[in-house]
Amino acid sequence: MIRDRSPIWIGIADFLLCCLGVVIVAVAPVKANQDGVKPHAEFLIQMDYPVDRDVDLDLWVVGPERKPVFYNSRQVGCADLDRDSLGLATAHVYLADGTSVLSKSNIETTTLRCIAPGHYDVAVNVFSYHTDSREPIKAHVEITGLNPQIRTLFAADVTLTHLGETENVASFDLDKEGHVTLVSVPLEPITQTFSKSSP
Repeated sequence: MIRDRSPIWIGIADFLLCCLGVVIVAVAPVKANQDGVKPHAEFLIQMDYPVDRDVDLDLWVVGPERKPVFYNSRQVGCADLDRDSLGLATAHVYLADGTSVLSKSNIETTTLRCIAPGHYDVAVNVFSYHTDSREPIKAHVEITGLNPQIRTLFAADVTLTHLGETENVASFDLDKEGHVTLVSVPLEPITQTFSKSSP
């Protein structure tokens, strides 16, 4: 009488498939969720301006790569534009119950997520007015170091008066140990420098 050995082969095949599944799960890299938690931050560069003015101001940061981080180029090297304000259109915060409240101010944030030694320039640009009001508007810019403790490295106000205007606010050199040295800002607006270098 010949014994049916198919259950043995089925069992071995099941065992091998289980082993293969474990190996694939263990070896395959886990893809990070693009909207999830980002790597730690070393420095925050923030600009805020009054929420009652429906104006779109843009924060510009140019690092060692000499390429700007702004609304149209949100990530260069270690720098990420994490928050872009459009004025009143983005000033409402929606709560869990579906209601909304008005933010205290319009805020733009660029985060440096690693220490990339070199020269950095920071500027504010008047991108657009959403109302007929063309009164001067004041923006506040701060640079904050986060490690090993939180410390304000720079803070200043700047007043902008017309559409398209750019004010260079701060410049600093960053060394490989993460020390910041404030230096003089360029005379020419950094937005103009970039537009000249663009093809």
